[in-house]
Amino acid sequence: MNERQVILLVAPNLSSRMGGEAIKALSLLRQLHADGYDVVQVVHERCRDELTRDYPELDFRFVRDSAFQAWLFRAMPGSWINYIVEAIALNLVARRVAREPGVAIVHTTSPISPVFPHLPIPGAPSVIGPINGNIFHPPGFRHREGRFSLVKRRGFRATQWLMSRFARGKHRADALLVSGGARTRTALGYAGLRGDRLIDTLDSGVAARLEGYAPVVHEGRSGRFVFFGRLVRYKACDLAIRALAAAPSDELALDVVGGGEEEAALKRLASDLGVAERVTFVGWVPNGPELFDRLRSYRGFVYPSLAEANGIVIQEAMLLGLPIVALNWGGAAELLDGDSAMLIEPTDEEGVIAALAAAMTRLAAEPALANRLGQAARQRADAAGFIWPRLAKAWIGIYDRVLTARGLPPLRP
Repeated sequence: MNERQVILLVAPNLSSRMGGEAIKALSLLRQLHADGYDVVQVVHERCRDELTRDYPELDFRFVRDSAFQAWLFRAMPGSWINYIVEAIALNLVARRVAREPGVAIVHTTSPISPVFPHLPIPGAPSVIGPINGNIFHPPGFRHREGRFSLVKRRGFRATQWLMSRFARGKHRADALLVSGGARTRTALGYAGLRGDRLIDTLDSGVAARLEGYAPVVHEGRSGRFVFFGRLVRYKACDLAIRALAAAPSDELALDVVGGGEEEAALKRLASDLGVAERVTFVGWVPNGPELFDRLRSYRGFVYPSLAEANGIVIQEAMLLGLPIVALNWGGAAELLDGDSAMLIEPTDEEGVIAALAAAMTRLAAEPALANRLGQAARQRADAAGFIWPRLAKAWIGIYDRVLTARGLPPLRP
């Protein structure tokens, strides 16, 4: 009888609605399970209701808040102390599960920040990542950063060095997955992390069903554009609305798909700029056929995010062949190039708004350009292997390399 070979995944959040890190962690778990691997997930209990309701077939070990943690979260919401205390609680549960019979490898998928302290999980071989983060606003938009971001940016190098002295999880890991390119390798280098243990990879996969869609085909004029994603300040949906107002033609319209804390302010902005009738707030649409069919109806996807480490929504748009207008910064700059998108240099607000307006106006009038960009983006996505089955297979290959280096047998489904 074959012994169990358990892949232990560790992440604070798993959810289809809590943002990119939580979506990515959930998607990996589901893909590995679908591929036949024996997988156990350690996750915080705040995700319990959604996970036990929607995924009863999966094996979760939930981390509960102590009375002290509950008090701390009420007393200092959003504090770094909260995150560190939670990381310790997550680590304690992960250590206990890692000692169970059959655990072959431990993969901590988040937090993704190269600075965030990862604690060691003794026993089984360990993989951490993809590590990304270390993304700040472009210089021309630093005034939009919050006070904490300003402090973090100025003290980043010192903080990275200090954290690496006390939290040695990344130093003891067998492999560190790196998805932020040179930006992330530099950040890890501040902590003395270099060499063959750093393995470049994609930051995330996307649903395999996206491969079944033919690239969008555009004909004639169309001024219908979409922004989709969480409505939070750094994603800068307001720049898309301001560009709509600045465009010379009133044929342009923008649908905003998503929800979040900035929604009320964005609605006021559209009204103040006199474009409320051309900006439609659709709300949150579940990831799946309804969303993908809707996205295929637009001329382009406008996404001027100022601090996007990756951008799952960009990956989805690329596979759909939906033309993208984005800033040449962060995740968009890693995923796209000048042949597959209209990339705007992030100079300053005035320059970006004018460039976004010009790009939208041109795309609306030139279906041939839209088709060329969409097809190039799809080809780039196919070549990179965006879909989860391909990315999970690549990560299984990394697990096997780690196991082989330790003299252990490779994983089997």
